Amino acid sequence: MSRALVISGGGSKGAFAVGVLKRLLGEYPNLDFDTYVGTSTGSLIAPLAALGKYDVLEQLYTTIKTSDVISKGNIGDKLNEHSIFDATPLWNLIEKYYNDASYDLLQQSGKKIYLATVCLQTSELVVFTNDVNAAEPKYYEIKQITSAVHFRKAVMASACQPVFMPPIKVNKDIPGEAYPDFQFVDGGVREYAGVQMAIDSGSTEIFTILLSSGQKVIINAEFKTIFPILQQTIDIFTEDVAKNDLIIPQQYNEALEYIDAVKKKMKLLGVNEVQVNEYFKVKGKDNPYEDKVPIKLFTFRPSVPLGGGPGGLTFDSDEMKRMIAAGQKISNDFIAGLKPADISWA
Repeated sequence: MSRALVISGGGSKGAFAVGVLKRLLGEYPNLDFDTYVGTSTGSLIAPLAALGKYDVLEQLYTTIKTSDVISKGNIGDKLNEHSIFDATPLWNLIEKYYNDASYDLLQQSGKKIYLATVCLQTSELVVFTNDVNAAEPKYYEIKQITSAVHFRKAVMASACQPVFMPPIKVNKDIPGEAYPDFQFVDGGVREYAGVQMAIDSGSTEIFTILLSSGQKVIINAEFKTIFPILQQTIDIFTEDVAKNDLIIPQQYNEALEYIDAVKKKMKLLGVNEVQVNEYFKVKGKDNPYEDKVPIKLFTFRPSVPLGGGPGGLTFDSDEMKRMIAAGQKISNDFIAGLKPADISWA
């Protein structure tokens, strides 16, 4: 059994994920994950979570300010540049908390990290990972992380919302790289929550933390200028991507559960296991369900919108503390509803 933690994008809303984890691990200190999948702010959280640095995460997501992540300026002066904001402060944080020593510890831990990005030149979802045994998937590209610097650039790219923050040349200076100048941005453009990546990694128990509520939000105000219209457009797009990221893995798992139920019924009717498996093999056809077992999917999501401004780019200490409390409450509800058969980590 392999267990994965998947954390979606959402900027400052990542505080909700920290609250979920804080409460879960307080109740179940033996809860551990083999695989960590992050998108955007999830990519900032996942490696520190893999290292067990939950106190650091809570400190970060309750004390950092917007100015610690981005530098704002006159938008009119940025029209001929690659981003509206300067993300140098975020890069400084990444260099501090994901230094070479931390990267070495991560590699020694054996934890598998997957960081979702999108390549602007190819429009493809590209996932950077330290998992040397990662299978090549059909619908996105896997890129091996080669060093601490490469890792930091991948984290930065995954967190950089396009237009607002600069694209990152993640593979610049990588020996033998065919396209060193390709630019990468926030994976949320294509993959809000990497549940499919966790499935592809072989995980059979997946904890997914989503930072959007999925609730309809009505803004009772007119959009009069370009900047708020752009922010709202990206938020709408991200929400739509989020829906698809959940639907497809759920349908996949429902199919696995159905196949498993059919196999059990066939065995009860006297068909032996070898024959049962043969019925589900079709010559010349690729069967995505072959040798796969149903997955346990646990999803944590806020019941109401968290705040944090458009794109989660407003970092306010009091607001993020409320997000952590909201995450703890959702975990409380989850724990209260668990059945003994659900728990494999106590």
